[in-house]
Amino acid sequence: MAKGLEEEYILNLQRQIVLMEHEVKFLKEKEVDQKNSAAGYETLLRDGIPLNEHFLALKGKFNNEKKVLEKNYKILEEEIKKEETANRTRKNKIDILRREYDDIRDQL
Repeated sequence: MAKGLEEEYILNLQRQIVLMEHEVKFLKEKEVDQKNSAAGYETLLRDGIPLNEHFLALKGKFNNEKKVLEKNYKILEEEIKKEETANRTRKNKIDILRREYDDIRDQL
């Protein structure tokens, strides 16, 4: 019985070690990501181009992407309206057919 407890204890310790190794790996990856994102800002300062030029370029890029997304949004809204109209038409047709069916059933 004691041997079984010892084996279970060792197994639990091994599991904890595996979890800790995964956590260390995750923390190292997170650290690398943080360093890489910070390096991006440092290149903005080192390239010799004034920051306002970078901001203007980013603003232009943002505005272009915003226009594209707004255009896509409007297209999708129009498609939704078309589908809603088509669904209302289908619902009306179903209601008409249902009434006709009821009338025929009542006649029979």
